Amino acid sequence: MTEPSSEILLFQVGARVFAAVVHDAVRIGAVRDVSEDDLVLESALGAPFARERGIVVASHEGASERTLVVDQVVGVRSVPEADVQPLPAFAAACLVSGAVTGLVMLDDAPLLLVDLPTLVRERSPAAPELTA
Repeated sequence: MTEPSSEILLFQVGARVFAAVVHDAVRIGAVRDVSEDDLVLESALGAPFARERGIVVASHEGASERTLVVDQVVGVRSVPEADVQPLPAFAAACLVSGAVTGLVMLDDAPLLLVDLPTLVRERSPAAPELTA
């Protein structure tokens, strides 16, 4: 019997690599043809070095799409569900963003697990600005 696994999308913003659940991404592509209003250039994850790649994310309600600008998409990995853990309550209370939801152990190193729809919603024009 095979162990249950999760498909994780790995992406880089600035110098850091993050993880997200694959089904949070609608598609991945270049940002050159995306309207400025639909781009998320900076988020709680930081700002990318370049402005070339993006992860298209639908809202939780599925009504609209925004593109999170990233430096690169590293790839997709299948990880055992046991290696995907919720964020400890203390850590969640210390973060300014509700988009960081857990940790993924990948090659013996923890990566932050990000809820992409929440991250994009936090940076929508109607959302209040986050402060540290």
